[in-house]
Amino acid sequence: MEKVSVIVPVYNDEKYLNQCVDSILNQTYSNIELILIDDGSTDNSPKICEEYRQKYDQVRVLHKKNGGVGSSRNAGLAMASGDYVLFVDNDDWLPETHIEDLYNLLKKNNADIAVGNFNEFDEEKSAFLYWMNENDYFEKCYSPKDWFKLEYKTAYYNMSMVFVVPWGKLYKRDLFKDIVYPINAKVEDDLTTWKIYLLADKISYMNKSLYTHRILNASVTA
Repeated sequence: MEKVSVIVPVYNDEKYLNQCVDSILNQTYSNIELILIDDGSTDNSPKICEEYRQKYDQVRVLHKKNGGVGSSRNAGLAMASGDYVLFVDNDDWLPETHIEDLYNLLKKNNADIAVGNFNEFDEEKSAFLYWMNENDYFEKCYSPKDWFKLEYKTAYYNMSMVFVVPWGKLYKRDLFKDIVYPINAKVEDDLTTWKIYLLADKISYMNKSLYTHRILNASVTA
């Protein structure tokens, strides 16, 4: 099994961090390294990160001065030693087959990036939001040119958001050789993800909810 580097930028997320990390460590795909980047948190997040580092050999932790999520992604990429890279936000969580599903999709199609859809959890309403059901399942391979045609198709299984976000995707790590996330941008993914697509020869997509994104009133998504 090839190694997957899972990068989680962490900032003041003591309430949801355990659920996120546990969902990563309980994956059916076991050859992972989990990189937790503590971005100058002022709550108990640094302590939680250290507890996981002490308990699990595959967990690595970096504590750094606050610089924003872009700087955390860059720090995680600099530490990554896996063949593939996967991003997870610190208040989201994964179904147990997330990595296995994306890895198998990528290898089956000899792709550079494997992409899955997602569902949302509205924290205020305690409600899940879904874009599809099991009858909507399909797999398809795209060239970067064809993939860009989906960028603004909001009504098509919420593809506009699927397109932009860094999570819900398994990338060959070599694609990030010359990629740097902006440090002073509030929405760093919108300025970066498209660059990674342009470096890929093939992008494989699975129309299945492979990720749960938590919506908070104070979040960038909200």
